[in-house]
Amino acid sequence: MKIEEIREKAEKKVQAKLSFYICVIVFSFVTMILMILSFALPSVAFWLRLPIPVFIMVLAVIYLTAFGLPTSNYTTGDWQEEEIQKEMLKLYRQQKMQQQLAEGLTKSEKLELKELERMEEKHSWDEDIV
Repeated sequence: MKIEEIREKAEKKVQAKLSFYICVIVFSFVTMILMILSFALPSVAFWLRLPIPVFIMVLAVIYLTAFGLPTSNYTTGDWQEEEIQKEMLKLYRQQKMQQQLAEGLTKSEKLELKELERMEEKHSWDEDIV
Protein backbone atom coordinates (compact mmCIF):
# COMPACT_ATOMS: atom_id res chain seq x y z
CA MET A 1 0.00 0.00 0.00
CA LYS A 2 1.21 3.44 -0.86
CA ILE A 3 1.36 6.22 1.67
CA GLU A 4 -1.32 8.17 -0.21
CA GLU A 5 -3.72 5.22 -0.04
CA ILE A 6 -3.07 4.75 3.66
CA ARG A 7 -3.62 8.46 4.26
CA GLU A 8 -6.90 8.41 2.29
CA LYS A 9 -8.11 5.42 4.27
CA ALA A 10 -7.15 7.08 7.57
CA GLU A 11 -8.86 10.33 6.55
CA LYS A 12 -12.08 8.44 5.71
CA LYS A 13 -11.97 6.69 9.07
CA VAL A 14 -11.41 9.95 10.94
CA GLN A 15 -14.23 11.60 8.97
CA ALA A 16 -16.59 8.73 9.88
CA LYS A 17 -15.68 9.09 13.56
CA LEU A 18 -16.23 12.85 13.38
CA SER A 19 -19.63 12.28 11.76
CA PHE A 20 -20.57 9.94 14.60
CA TYR A 21 -19.62 12.51 17.24
CA ILE A 22 -21.57 15.24 15.44
CA CYS A 23 -24.63 12.98 15.21
CA VAL A 24 -24.40 12.19 18.92
CA ILE A 25 -24.41 15.89 19.76
CA VAL A 26 -27.28 16.73 17.39
CA PHE A 27 -29.39 13.72 18.39
CA SER A 28 -28.82 14.46 22.09
CA PHE A 29 -29.94 18.05 21.66
CA VAL A 30 -33.03 17.07 19.66
CA THR A 31 -33.87 14.32 22.16
CA MET A 32 -33.71 16.78 25.05
CA ILE A 33 -36.05 19.16 23.24
CA LEU A 34 -38.47 16.34 22.41
CA MET A 35 -38.47 15.13 26.01
CA ILE A 36 -39.14 18.63 27.34
CA LEU A 37 -41.98 19.06 24.88
CA SER A 38 -43.42 15.64 25.74
CA PHE A 39 -43.58 16.60 29.42
CA ALA A 40 -45.12 19.96 28.56
CA LEU A 41 -47.67 18.41 26.17
CA PRO A 42 -48.74 15.08 27.69
CA SER A 43 -51.50 14.55 25.12
CA VAL A 44 -48.95 14.07 22.31
CA ALA A 45 -46.11 12.66 24.44
CA PHE A 46 -46.12 9.30 22.64
CA TRP A 47 -45.62 10.92 19.23
CA LEU A 48 -42.89 13.19 20.52
CA ARG A 49 -40.98 10.27 22.06
CA LEU A 50 -41.39 8.02 19.02
CA PRO A 51 -38.30 9.33 17.12
CA ILE A 52 -35.95 8.66 20.04
CA PRO A 53 -35.58 4.87 19.43
CA VAL A 54 -35.02 5.66 15.75
CA PHE A 55 -32.21 8.05 16.75
CA ILE A 56 -30.65 5.28 18.84
CA MET A 57 -30.79 2.82 15.94
CA VAL A 58 -29.28 5.36 13.54
CA LEU A 59 -26.48 6.08 16.02
CA ALA A 60 -25.82 2.35 16.36
CA VAL A 61 -25.47 1.99 12.59
CA ILE A 62 -23.19 5.04 12.35
CA TYR A 63 -21.10 3.72 15.26
CA LEU A 64 -20.66 0.33 13.62
CA THR A 65 -19.71 2.04 10.36
CA ALA A 66 -17.13 4.28 12.02
CA PHE A 67 -15.65 2.01 14.69
CA GLY A 68 -16.65 -1.50 13.66
CA LEU A 69 -17.83 -4.22 16.00
CA PRO A 70 -16.41 -3.79 19.49
CA THR A 71 -15.34 -7.44 19.66
CA SER A 72 -13.89 -7.70 16.16
CA ASN A 73 -10.41 -6.65 17.30
CA TYR A 74 -10.36 -8.99 20.28
CA THR A 75 -11.21 -12.14 18.37
CA THR A 76 -8.24 -11.97 16.04
CA GLY A 77 -4.97 -13.51 17.14
CA ASP A 78 -3.03 -10.37 16.29
CA TRP A 79 -4.96 -8.19 18.73
CA GLN A 80 -2.31 -8.41 21.44
CA GLU A 81 0.46 -7.67 18.99
CA GLU A 82 -1.42 -4.62 17.66
CA GLU A 83 -1.96 -3.32 21.19
CA ILE A 84 1.72 -3.87 22.02
CA GLN A 85 2.71 -1.94 18.88
CA LYS A 86 0.37 0.93 19.81
CA GLU A 87 1.77 1.12 23.34
CA MET A 88 5.34 0.96 22.05
CA LEU A 89 4.62 3.81 19.65
CA LYS A 90 3.04 5.88 22.42
CA LEU A 91 5.99 5.28 24.76
CA TYR A 92 8.45 6.05 21.97
CA ARG A 93 6.73 9.37 21.26
CA GLN A 94 6.71 10.28 24.96
CA GLN A 95 10.40 9.45 25.29
CA LYS A 96 11.23 11.42 22.15
CA MET A 97 9.33 14.45 23.46
CA GLN A 98 11.10 14.25 26.83
CA GLN A 99 14.46 14.10 25.05
CA GLN A 100 13.57 17.15 22.96
CA LEU A 101 12.49 19.05 26.07
CA ALA A 102 15.67 18.06 27.91
CA GLU A 103 17.88 19.15 25.00
CA GLY A 104 16.28 22.59 24.99
CA LEU A 105 16.92 23.22 28.71
CA THR A 106 19.83 25.22 30.07
CA LYS A 107 22.20 23.74 32.63
CA SER A 108 20.48 25.47 35.57
CA GLU A 109 17.04 24.31 34.37
CA LYS A 110 18.33 20.72 34.18
CA LEU A 111 19.58 20.98 37.76
CA GLU A 112 16.19 22.31 38.89
CA LEU A 113 14.51 19.43 37.08
CA LYS A 114 16.74 16.90 38.85
CA GLU A 115 15.91 18.53 42.20
CA LEU A 116 12.20 18.30 41.39
CA GLU A 117 12.59 14.61 40.53
CA ARG A 118 14.31 14.00 43.87
CA MET A 119 11.48 15.80 45.69
CA GLU A 120 8.91 13.67 43.87
CA GLU A 121 10.74 10.51 44.94
CA LYS A 122 10.78 11.70 48.58
CA HIS A 123 7.12 12.68 48.77
CA SER A 124 4.14 10.75 47.59
CA TRP A 125 2.17 13.20 45.45
CA ASP A 126 -0.52 10.61 44.72
CA GLU A 127 -2.08 10.83 48.18
CA ASP A 128 -4.85 13.33 48.75
CA ILE A 129 -4.37 15.74 51.63
CA VAL A 130 -7.61 16.53 53.35
